[in-house]
Amino acid sequence: MSDADESPGWAAIDAALKPIYGEQEPRHMAPMLPPMLGGSDPLHGISAYRSGFGGTPHWHFVTYGYTELWQKESEDPEYSGFGFEMTMRVVDASDEPPMWVFNLLQNLARYVFRTGNVFAVGHSVPANGPIHDGTDTALVAAVFAEDPQLPPISTPNGDVEFLQLVGLTQDEYDAAREWDADKLLELARPRNPALVTDEHRTSWLEQPAFRAAVEAGVEKDGSSQGVLMMTHGSFEPGPPSVLGVAASALDNLQRAMRNRLGHGRGLLLTWPEGEAGLLPEPHPDDPQGLVLSPPDREALMAIPVKRGDYSLPGGLVVRVIPVDIYDATRTHVVKVIG
Repeated sequence: MSDADESPGWAAIDAALKPIYGEQEPRHMAPMLPPMLGGSDPLHGISAYRSGFGGTPHWHFVTYGYTELWQKESEDPEYSGFGFEMTMRVVDASDEPPMWVFNLLQNLARYVFRTGNVFAVGHSVPANGPIHDGTDTALVAAVFAEDPQLPPISTPNGDVEFLQLVGLTQDEYDAAREWDADKLLELARPRNPALVTDEHRTSWLEQPAFRAAVEAGVEKDGSSQGVLMMTHGSFEPGPPSVLGVAASALDNLQRAMRNRLGHGRGLLLTWPEGEAGLLPEPHPDDPQGLVLSPPDREALMAIPVKRGDYSLPGGLVVRVIPVDIYDATRTHVVKVIG
């Protein structure tokens, strides 16, 4: 029996990479204890290839483990596992790929496997610190784009797309949330067509023309981010109803009051155990949605990042839930937000 017969999902990913890298042998990192045997790393492996695509020499990382690599286990015939694998392109002149990227990709996988929240093109995520832990890099968040060399593939276990992680500074992340992540990246592509992450770069918004284009887009379009994923959340129907919001997500929620609800669009809050919809006005398609009037939105904008219950004029209580931030080993709390 061939390897493709035993691991058709893995073989399909390798087949997608073969036309790009030919006989190049990737640097492959696999956990000492595989996840099926109780290991703490949820991904079965991550490969890194040397690439010059787009004109900037870099390492191209590709994960194995979000999808069904061996037999089909899920009941969804359309998608393999979560339906995606992650990639990342990182500037580094060393002979070996930077170890921090392997750690970053495994940490993101822990979030997905623990919460069930999946990523898609256009989604953005904070790192709650530098994406390269322990450094002073200005990159503290990331956004997902289509990998320019890896279009979606069909495998015996279902379809798979490749989501490329692109590092962002804080003001770029804010712009992605306030406006549109895809449009933000389109502004960056002329100088960085492969969307390679360089941990030493400064913000794109330091360029006056770039900043002006973003500000004009925010004013015209509002926010395209219709979903806000939180690590913690809750909802208790009232009266008074109580909406629990992770302290680490409060800033993004407040931005959505202006750039999402302020433009007449709803927002879906999700967390591992549930979800809640926020609306600028009642809508027949969402009778369970929580309607926030302009005075409610103004009051929510003033809530501090501090644990506690805060009452809005319309009666809804917003509960700010503190969030523990762990070190790279996931064993020690280094900071508490809220």
